[in-house]
Amino acid sequence: MTDRPDPTPTTATPPLTPHLYGWQRNTLTFAVVLALLLGLLLPTTAVLVYDIQKTRATAMDDLRRDLARTSEVMSLSLAEPVWQVSPDLAEPMVKAQVDDPRFVAVKVVEPASSAPFLSFERRKDAEDTALMLSQTRPIQRDGREIARLTISMTAAPLLQAKRDDVWRTVWRSGLTLTLSLVLMLWVLQRYVLRPMTALTGAAEALAAGRLEQPVRVGGADEIARVGVAMERMRQALLSAFEALRQHNLNLEETVNQRTAELTASNAELSDALQTLQTAQRELVESEKLASLGRLVAGVAHELNTPLGNALTVVSALDDRYKQLEAMLAGGVQLRRSLLEELARDTRRGQDILQRNVQKAADLVRDFKQVAIDQTNDMRRDFDLGKVVEDVLVMVEPSFKHTPFVIQTELCHGLMLNSYPGALGQVLTNLLMNALLHGFEGMEHGRVTVHCAPLGDSEAELSVSDDGRGMDESVRRRIFDPFFTTKLGTGGSGLGMHIVHSIVTNVLGGQIEVKSTPGGGTQMLMRLPLVAPQRGGAEPSETH
Repeated sequence: MTDRPDPTPTTATPPLTPHLYGWQRNTLTFAVVLALLLGLLLPTTAVLVYDIQKTRATAMDDLRRDLARTSEVMSLSLAEPVWQVSPDLAEPMVKAQVDDPRFVAVKVVEPASSAPFLSFERRKDAEDTALMLSQTRPIQRDGREIARLTISMTAAPLLQAKRDDVWRTVWRSGLTLTLSLVLMLWVLQRYVLRPMTALTGAAEALAAGRLEQPVRVGGADEIARVGVAMERMRQALLSAFEALRQHNLNLEETVNQRTAELTASNAELSDALQTLQTAQRELVESEKLASLGRLVAGVAHELNTPLGNALTVVSALDDRYKQLEAMLAGGVQLRRSLLEELARDTRRGQDILQRNVQKAADLVRDFKQVAIDQTNDMRRDFDLGKVVEDVLVMVEPSFKHTPFVIQTELCHGLMLNSYPGALGQVLTNLLMNALLHGFEGMEHGRVTVHCAPLGDSEAELSVSDDGRGMDESVRRRIFDPFFTTKLGTGGSGLGMHIVHSIVTNVLGGQIEVKSTPGGGTQMLMRLPLVAPQRGGAEPSETH
């Protein structure tokens, strides 16, 4: 055994190639630089754009105001030179104004002349045209218009000066940002990145299982405290591995001991399971025999009537024949009337005897079929309605002297290839269960047996009663083994468990219980027309 277990293989992350000041994507340095750039450049750019737009609007407003004032002043100032037709007097006035770089053009036109009285125009570009405003005013003398003054001004010089200021601000901000980044990266590299790199290397060594390398991170900041915690974890892992090594030395002996104990326990459990399975089979067979015994008792009781009637008729006929023999032996004359009466009595007795013997024979035949079905597992083709009627013949004697009746709603001609004996036992248990439990304490009741086809491959068989019903707690546990509401009064708790086992495991169907307190109970079965093959079952026989 090794001193410590091999570490769990992990997917190694390829080391990142160091760059200047840690400048690499997906690193802390990259995140800090990106944060600074976004935090400074974006707001600065937004403010500059806003200032440019605001300056443009302000410049245009000022230009519009100055253009109106200048036009008004020049129209008054040029009235006298225009009246005297003296361009030399007007030119100094115009030059005094056009020294302002915002002036683009000044033109004075007399109404009677096609040539301008005075004209000044600067070269302008496309931007000047977009930022230019023009205004025309009349020049009046004594209330009469003597000329028209047109002045054009542009806001381009003011905006250009503002742009120059913006660019100077941008350069100053860029220089400041560059110096800040350099200083911050230096501090970050010295106090964060280098300790983090050392800490990362120590963590990778721990992950790779190289616990012999101590974790050393200098300083007293948060990163150093993390390094101290990792060193403690390394020492704890060493101690845990040493304890694990000691435990592994004794593990084989412990496993052998526990294996021996488990083997002994498994042997005991196997014996107990075999005993339990034997007891369960015996209980199931006992319940089967008890069910068959109830049928025997009912049939025996039912046979008493026809056999008793037959015995009475035979006794009466024997007496009449003894009288006839005595008359013949004594030499008494035999009258015709007496012979005819004897013949009539003999015929009536024969009819009564034939009916009762036939009834007894039918009972014996039906019982024989049901008994054969319930005592073997033979599979055969049968009419579901006929098998139900045969079972009812056996069960009806138990209902004969009670206020409870059995009604049938049977579909004849519904052929099944299944196990009639198992089906008869299920039906017997359900009917007897309704008699013993469903009608307890009631003065009258009715059990309805219904069968009908259900699709092309299934049949439906139900046993319904209008008895006491059951609550939800009983309904949920009705198929549990050894569950009974008659504990201590003869109930074994296996009847409904056997019913569920036969329906699901032997007949290959499903059984559902619907019941409410006071609303009766319905046992609804869905049976396949062809039962599934059972392990070791004999092949189907057609009768």
